[in-house]
Amino acid sequence: MPSFWRHNWTAGQALEVFETRLGLVTRQLARSSYLAGEAFTAADISVTYALQLARRSGGVVLGEVERAYMARTCGREGYKRAMETCQSTRAWLAAAPGQ
Repeated sequence: MPSFWRHNWTAGQALEVFETRLGLVTRQLARSSYLAGEAFTAADISVTYALQLARRSGGVVLGEVERAYMARTCGREGYKRAMETCQSTRAWLAAAPGQ
């Protein structure tokens, strides 16, 4: 956790909630390719965005399960088309540390 968060109760609470939810996601992805099993759903779009946001803005380091999931979701043709359409989101993600 970044040192400035130690003194920011709200940020600390948000991180704690995120980590709890991330645990649920990780356990589900250990059992299946996507959140609803083998079917890609809107939940996957939402969670992929949240993971990107956490990694990009929150400095969260994703584990192997989450990185493999991100590769699956971001490798989908629909995702690639969306990134071609939305240049600002594409640029934002490309500027992320470790990209």
